[in-house]
Amino acid sequence: MNQPPMPAFGQAVAGALAPVAGRVEEVKDHAAAGGLRIDLAAAEAMLAQLQALRQRAGELVDDCGTLDVPLRFGDNWVGQIMSQRLRTVAVDENGGVTPVLRRFHELLDSVEAIIRLAAGLYQTNDEQAADDLHRAAGRIGIQIQTGE
Repeated sequence: MNQPPMPAFGQAVAGALAPVAGRVEEVKDHAAAGGLRIDLAAAEAMLAQLQALRQRAGELVDDCGTLDVPLRFGDNWVGQIMSQRLRTVAVDENGGVTPVLRRFHELLDSVEAIIRLAAGLYQTNDEQAADDLHRAAGRIGIQIQTGE
């Protein structure tokens, strides 16, 4: 009985991650349109947990750089094939774990944006710069009028 070949690790996981990424983007659009609300306390708790997860995922992505090295299983064809296959599983763009971890880290960024949007914690760069300018001017006794 011949069985079909198993997909590479990265291909299988990336295939499972793709629909999730699509749904996350849909929810992000919904949150940006104001159709999703999250309690501020719940959002802060989720953001704290998400930050720890993002940090760990980032560390894993950074550590993947050390995986792209030749392995020494001997100077024979079996050892060379094993070394090549393990490196492919680790770092190959089409079948390795490294690109999947990178995509997962990007997906976590999107989840963070959703939480911030839904909780009203999201400010544009312009809003943040205006707030910073008003605070700085207030420290030296100057009031700045805005065009609002």
